[in-house]
Amino acid sequence: MSATPTAKKGAGPDAVLLTEDEQNKYLEEAKNQLKIHAFYMNRNLDTNKLMDALKNAADMINELRTSQLSPKRYYLLYMLAFDELKRLEMYLSDERDKHGKKMAELYEIVQYAGNVLPRLYLLVTIGSAYIKCKEAPTKDVLRDLVEMCRGVQHPTRGLFLRNYLSEITKDKLPDLGGDPADGEVRDSVNFILCNFTEMNKLWVRLHQGPTREREKRDGERMELRLLVGKNLARLSQLEGVDSDLYTQLILPRLMDQVIQCRDVMAQQYLTEIIIQVFPDEFHLVTLEPLLRGIGKLTPKVDIKSIISSLIDRLAKFALSSAEGAGIPSTINVFRLFSVHIRNIVAEREMPCVDYLVLQVSLANLCLKVYPQQGEYIDEVLKNAADFMAGLKDPKECQQMSCVQQITQLLSLPIESYGDVLRVLALQNFNAVCSYLLFDKRKSIQVSLLRAMVKSPTVISTAQEVAALLSFIPTLLRDEPEVDKESIDKEDFSEEQNLVAATIHMFRNDNPEILLAMYLGARKIFGQGGSERVVHTLPPLIFSVFKMLTTLKQTNEEWFQQHHRRLFNFEHETIKGLATSGFSELALRLYLQASQVAAVCKQEPHAYEFFCQAFTIYEDEIADSVKQINAMAIIVGTLHSIQFEPDNNDALTTKTAKHSMKLMKKPDQCRAVCMSAHLFWHDQREREGKRVLECLQKSLKIADTCVELNANIHLFVEILNRYLYFFEKRNEFVQVKYLNGLIGLINASIAALEASVAASAEMAPTITFYQNTLAFMRWKKQRSTSGAPYNEIDIP
Repeated sequence: MSATPTAKKGAGPDAVLLTEDEQNKYLEEAKNQLKIHAFYMNRNLDTNKLMDALKNAADMINELRTSQLSPKRYYLLYMLAFDELKRLEMYLSDERDKHGKKMAELYEIVQYAGNVLPRLYLLVTIGSAYIKCKEAPTKDVLRDLVEMCRGVQHPTRGLFLRNYLSEITKDKLPDLGGDPADGEVRDSVNFILCNFTEMNKLWVRLHQGPTREREKRDGERMELRLLVGKNLARLSQLEGVDSDLYTQLILPRLMDQVIQCRDVMAQQYLTEIIIQVFPDEFHLVTLEPLLRGIGKLTPKVDIKSIISSLIDRLAKFALSSAEGAGIPSTINVFRLFSVHIRNIVAEREMPCVDYLVLQVSLANLCLKVYPQQGEYIDEVLKNAADFMAGLKDPKECQQMSCVQQITQLLSLPIESYGDVLRVLALQNFNAVCSYLLFDKRKSIQVSLLRAMVKSPTVISTAQEVAALLSFIPTLLRDEPEVDKESIDKEDFSEEQNLVAATIHMFRNDNPEILLAMYLGARKIFGQGGSERVVHTLPPLIFSVFKMLTTLKQTNEEWFQQHHRRLFNFEHETIKGLATSGFSELALRLYLQASQVAAVCKQEPHAYEFFCQAFTIYEDEIADSVKQINAMAIIVGTLHSIQFEPDNNDALTTKTAKHSMKLMKKPDQCRAVCMSAHLFWHDQREREGKRVLECLQKSLKIADTCVELNANIHLFVEILNRYLYFFEKRNEFVQVKYLNGLIGLINASIAALEASVAASAEMAPTITFYQNTLAFMRWKKQRSTSGAPYNEIDIP
């Protein structure tokens, strides 16, 4: 061996601390010495010189008496000795005929060994063979061994000695179905508990030492924790351990030891091991004392992770059992956890994030074990809200870790409940949500709407509408602290479309209730600002359209009494859109409302809506492109509605006048040409002469266009209108007009091609014209419509 290093100050008389390099060198030398003694031991065993082999074994174990190695290096040395001692134990038990010694004699002999550590290692080895040979009751030998091991009180050496005792006797413990003379399961439990208690005391004592090296010692203790934890795993593996034995003996003694040691690391690790290694059924029947014991742990123990892991285990157990059958109805695990968490919080200060982690686990338990009892989730939310309201520093709940837990707590019921109405019934949901900043609140509320759209949900009362909208305030109105320029327009549109989708889930067979739902929604939507109402009000309007037509067909009596209220609702809602700057949309909706009123046989309302559309056109539509588009919609709508003659004449005349007032000649031409359809209805009156007048007037306007290319294109468009009415057998649209228009187009094209003005811009117009002629030729060949196409001069 190398020279003894200088001991550092603060170390015990035999605890000489070495550097890393010195320890590595010392370990190699100790391993070499151990192997030499093991060699001689094995040689003597091979020649049946047992007493010499025992002396060699004692010399070998002497290498384990060192205090100069870290636990990690000591373990390497210990494992070499362990393997050799196992061979010795096998020789003692399997080769009795060769060595000729009684186990009782050997058991007595080794107790005279000079040093305590070799004496006890040999005693345990021979004791294991003693049990195996059945020469003494197992329980007596185990009791003697566990008591004799008290002779080594050095933390590291004592821990490994007791680990050796535990490992070498693990397959010899009395258990279910064994020989009663050897003992019963309770004897094994007492043996393991006694060994565990002593090992834990030794493990805790490793914490003692200079303050400056505490971190190093804590690291060493963490490396040794498995030696202590193996005892609990061994307890759980005994077949004879049932819930009664666990309740009456095992858990009380375990928790007494855990609580009394007053060591943070030991309490944390051992409590977690108790939860991990024993069956969930045992935890259920001992939940009350277990939680009570956890509440007595020292303040620095991370109780949050202990309780959370226990809750999660029981939640998974309930989920894996058929319909939650694993949780007895006599045990209300939610109440037990809730009460004890409340007591723990009252007795010790707990960080906000730790408390929220517990509530998230508790909420998860509720959703898996008690899915139909929404009041439990609401209680969890209330507890979380009350805790955050009582924080000394309100900003604590804005930390990222807290925000993540709050978000998860709110997301759990949304994701778990198939029916979003159950979420809306949670009275404390919004209280918890209020502790999130705007973006996170909006994220939660968007996920609520997505879940609502994903699973068919029916909102059937005004109260449910109010509840729903109270849950999504960030999507209904602007927040003062939010910079509007930072809002992504696509995301905003998607969010508002989700809000709009909820309107289609409003259903009730009672029209009064349904109307109240729409009124309540409109009141709140109307406060959302112009950027929102364009998304939310139109679906509301169309829902009332559907309601009107349905009531007209199914509930005529109620319709006749209350239709005015519904039409007033439409008028006010569309007017709101118009005043918010959406004139084109309002015009379209007024025309749609006019059509719905006409379908419902309410011409006064249809006429009024049409007049409102004209008012918007006159006052708000100024752009020429928007004007011609609006005229196309107006003409199409007016053509589809059958007004009384006076009303029809008034609206038709107004449409014609507005067509003539368009600023651009091409727009005037097209609008007047479209107006021709107002005088021709397939199923109603037909004024063929006025149709011809419109077509001829549009032709004159087209002829006044300065641009020849635009001029020809308009001629071709008018030709197609002529063909439409010719096909409809309008007697005033005669062949001579078609031949004349075709000749005009041909002459214009020839004049354009002869001039330098001809260009590629003319190609689409020429193609349009050629396609029109091809259609006419096809009709001339088929001659199925009755129109005399064969009289037309087609080039």
